Amino acid sequence: MAKLVVLVLSDPKDERKIFTGLKFAKMAKESGELEDVKLVISAQAVGVFKDMAFKEVIDEVKTAVPVMACKMNADAIGVAKEVESYGIPLAPVGKELIKLIKDGYVVVSF
Repeated sequence: MAKLVVLVLSDPKDERKIFTGLKFAKMAKESGELEDVKLVISAQAVGVFKDMAFKEVIDEVKTAVPVMACKMNADAIGVAKEVESYGIPLAPVGKELIKLIKDGYVVVSF
């Protein structure tokens, strides 16, 4: 069975792309067709944590899918505290992605 990492990188101004990535991660997990699904929020996308428009969908997705956010990017734009307030771990995403790819995960980015 396949394993999937949904990598959300887009600028939060592109709301449709962000929402699509978040919802796709949840849908992929709930489909039961995949062995595992993880969601990684990195690059400009960490800005979603300072925009309340995304709060409901993030809360919905994190109940279904393990989520992590990029510590470096969160620190760079000053949203680390907001990320942690969502209960989402901050991690060195580059290293995590390498490990996940090595473990057989396919990466889809939005």
